[in-house]
Amino acid sequence: MTKHSYENPSEKQDLAHVESGQHDSEERDEHGFTKKKAISDRECIYKCLDNNRQMAGLDRKQVARLCDEFAVEKTDEQIKNEYPPL
Repeated sequence: MTKHSYENPSEKQDLAHVESGQHDSEERDEHGFTKKKAISDRECIYKCLDNNRQMAGLDRKQVARLCDEFAVEKTDEQIKNEYPPL
């Protein structure tokens, strides 16, 4: 197999700044892959309620009221300090 005669004239560059970064809402697992950080119980309940606003068989006014009660308007630190988490 023959080698080519091309030499790259440019200097080596540090391109770490163009790699995919890690967002605040992500963390790395033991294998180095990114995954979403765990959410609080309150936020999980809110997301479930919000996804079911139009579900047949549920009282829409009740679901809307519960969504308003569980809406996340607190800081993450306040939610983590809640006990019980609801």
